[in-house]
Amino acid sequence: MGVLDMDLRTFIASLTNMEQPKGPAVAYTPAHVIKALLTIDAEEAKGRIGLSKALGIGEGSVRTMIKKLTEKSVISVDSIGGCLLTPYGRSIVSELKAKLIASAQLDIKELDIQEPSFALQLRTDVSKAPLTKLRDIAVKYGADGMVIFAINNGIISFPKMTEDVSKTYPKLSMSLRSKFELKDGDALLVGFSKHPGAAELGTLEAALYLISY
Repeated sequence: MGVLDMDLRTFIASLTNMEQPKGPAVAYTPAHVIKALLTIDAEEAKGRIGLSKALGIGEGSVRTMIKKLTEKSVISVDSIGGCLLTPYGRSIVSELKAKLIASAQLDIKELDIQEPSFALQLRTDVSKAPLTKLRDIAVKYGADGMVIFAINNGIISFPKMTEDVSKTYPKLSMSLRSKFELKDGDALLVGFSKHPGAAELGTLEAALYLISY
């Protein structure tokens, strides 16, 4: 385990202790913080209003989040450019991007699931964590449910359901391979919900648990 990897685990663990804003506005979660950092990285800088829209939470919550991230030296705030990643923040995002490989909307009707879904590819071993725990976390943070896939020896499996998705759910297998460049050892977390934003949030929360497990 490298130094940066340890920093990432420490940082993720610290997110649950970040003070939540009080009042009628929706409070942020660890997933909101991670999405904020990835958004700032993708756009090089982002203001409070832009982050509020990107994250779907109130400006008061974003203001508190920015304050906490500034105190942790993860971001700095420029009066003109908005929020910027510090060197430490860039190292955290670099480690995140090495774990959170890609995401996409996915049609999982072949599993008799009609709701919109959000699929997230992780470069980490899903077998090390209890699958029921991952599903419980996804539901806690807004998803209606989650399905989980693992890739080993070039085969996509659906743990506890089928060893080879291509034989049982051929359309889904083709869709997964067309949307993601899968490697052995990867995991795919797919959260679903009537509300797409909730599917994304629940999936990301489960992913944070998995990569810091």
